[in-house]
Amino acid sequence: MYLAILFLFQGISSLFAQNITVSGIVTDAQNEPLIGVTVVVQGTNQGTVTDIDGNYVLNNVPQNGILEASYVGMRTQTIAVNGRTKIDVKMEEDSELLEEVVITGYGGTQLRSKVTNSIAKVSEETFKVGVYANAGSALSGAVSGLRVVNNSGRPGATPNIVLRGGTNFDGSGAPLVVVDGMLRGSFSEINPEDIESMEVLKDAGATAVYGARASNGVVLITTKRGKSGQGTVSFKARFGANYANMGYEFLGVEDYITYMRKAYADPLADIIWKSRNQKAKLSSTEPFGTGNVYGPTMKWNLMKYDPTSELHAGLLQKGWSIMKDPVSDDQLIYKGVNPQDYNLQNPSYTQDYNLSFSGGNDKGHYYAGLGYNYMQGLPINTFYKRYNATFNGDYQVLNWLKSITNFSYNRANWNGLPPTQTSEANYFGRIMSTPPTVRMEDEEGNPTLGPNAGDGNQSYQGHKFIRDNQSDKFTIIQGLEANLLPFLTLNLNGSWFISESVSENFNKDYETQIGAFITTRSSSASWSRDFSQTYNGTLRYRNTFNGIHYLDAMAGMEYYDLYSRGFSASGQGAPTDDFMDLGLTDKGEGKRNIDSEHSQYRILSFFGRVNYDLMEKYLLSFTVRRDGYSSLLNNRWGTFPGISAGWLFSREDFAKDYSHWLSFGKLRASYGQNGNATGIGAYTLQGSYGTTTYNGNVGFLIGGLPNPSLRWERTNTSEVGIDLGFFNNRLNTNFTFYNRITSDKYAAYKLPST
Repeated sequence: MYLAILFLFQGISSLFAQNITVSGIVTDAQNEPLIGVTVVVQGTNQGTVTDIDGNYVLNNVPQNGILEASYVGMRTQTIAVNGRTKIDVKMEEDSELLEEVVITGYGGTQLRSKVTNSIAKVSEETFKVGVYANAGSALSGAVSGLRVVNNSGRPGATPNIVLRGGTNFDGSGAPLVVVDGMLRGSFSEINPEDIESMEVLKDAGATAVYGARASNGVVLITTKRGKSGQGTVSFKARFGANYANMGYEFLGVEDYITYMRKAYADPLADIIWKSRNQKAKLSSTEPFGTGNVYGPTMKWNLMKYDPTSELHAGLLQKGWSIMKDPVSDDQLIYKGVNPQDYNLQNPSYTQDYNLSFSGGNDKGHYYAGLGYNYMQGLPINTFYKRYNATFNGDYQVLNWLKSITNFSYNRANWNGLPPTQTSEANYFGRIMSTPPTVRMEDEEGNPTLGPNAGDGNQSYQGHKFIRDNQSDKFTIIQGLEANLLPFLTLNLNGSWFISESVSENFNKDYETQIGAFITTRSSSASWSRDFSQTYNGTLRYRNTFNGIHYLDAMAGMEYYDLYSRGFSASGQGAPTDDFMDLGLTDKGEGKRNIDSEHSQYRILSFFGRVNYDLMEKYLLSFTVRRDGYSSLLNNRWGTFPGISAGWLFSREDFAKDYSHWLSFGKLRASYGQNGNATGIGAYTLQGSYGTTTYNGNVGFLIGGLPNPSLRWERTNTSEVGIDLGFFNNRLNTNFTFYNRITSDKYAAYKLPST
């Protein structure tokens, strides 16, 4: 009864208690005012930031409230109000906050000084220099041992990224890309502006926690989240111009005509070409020949000049010129052309716009971002567009329970090279080196084809090829973080990723040679969807014993499921160029094709990690993971361990004599094992049957031999290294030696038909 009356009295007194105004000054350890310190009242939306003199003022503060002051690189201070109206705050530096924090996977973090593995942290500034349609392109030169090769010039194309030489026979092998704990196939459609941090896990001691998918390294990406304090709105706009760098200086038209005609007139030409008629080409329809006839079928702007010709007189008034024939007494009439002017968008332009909102308080945080990127390619009609929407939020549901939500949507549209181009090498190699006498337009400025569709004027009939390519990617991640005990945390996460691609193509009637048309009017459409879902849970224990022993242990399990489906159809023979629908194509035999596909595979994993340090000088880490793959049959399960150790010798007594120039020193060593089964299809090892027709009857025969006993591909990596910092860590360097051996390597082997 007494307790009930006491609680009632306290409730009534707090109800009628008046809020107060609290003010004060925030200083550092040297009593200097601190500008921009965030001061909030816990449990409310009230907050302020110190002014230029370090002063703050908070209105309507509960008399029994708690103030919280936070500042980058400082320990967060919490102070009980206790009815006071004047509260000064002194901030203290936090050496751990000032030190770089490295993410190690599955929610794990470590101070850079205590990392015993090769983990490179990509600087945030890396993504601020230049405009990137693909985040992978920004990594060139950013991480030692990481090779970035752009094999495709298509705007927005994902570069080939290889870490430490890869594990494949040809030196390839892309690292695993993980965004906020969700596996992504590549860097495609990730907005660089949404990236908060990026870590590259290099050695097997670090990557073993990701088991069989990490033999080529791991790239961990963490997207931005809101921070406590005043809400912020940010808008960034960037614009870039891209210029073609051909690498060669081509001859002008007069020099080209001079040297080519002299070369073919030389008697040695017949010997070199093993022919007796090279000189005859000087008067034929060649880019350096005088046999070109003016008219709609003309390919090369070069003829023998006739001073009595009204045609030639008119051409001279329309930009043509006269020169002396270097191999005769005749004169030549010609017109010079730069092929790049008709085949390149030079310069091509890039635009990038990003709008974001972020903020939070002691109860929750939010970050919302919108992004748009448009990049033109140098080849005519090529482009890439990307649209991004991101929302990351967390909310303290209970004192011990936090909800964490990530949502992102990415759309991309693009157009590549036309079907007349066999490759980008042809586009930039052959077209750009077309002779400068090529005819790309007539005298009225109307475009012409040139020598042929492959090596000619690409702007002439680019509208003949309709390409509608689009991809949509949805990511939803929901997590719960439960602080069961002061030293025990449970994390539960569910992630869903949908990746859809839609493509429609249609070729109108187009010319291959002047007057020669392809009239098949081929049309095609395809659709594919990947739906992956990941569920994992981790239990993490962190505690310090006797002030010198620190233990950080994590155990967890994960289930991954990927279901893929697709549909494609094609046809030809539409009645006109105005219709690209497949339903209007020719219904004749062999004129249409249709196909669909389905596949699914799953991974079940158990993993754990233990980090231990003694007196913050002697470090030990152990990681193990056990994976089970549905794509393997008799050998589905594999265990992949990793161990590493480190010694912070700069904290030993003997190192103090060198502290004026040696700020940091650490020796480290690691060993680990990764597996690989990513090169095996979902049903490759089960074997397959295909259909065949014999004597008019449809039958079945083996299309792929079963191979149920195939075992894991394994990669063992040993490493030793030293990390050094000099002159208060103004200069940092590290040296690493590693040896990586891959065994039981997969290879395709074609058996004889017998």
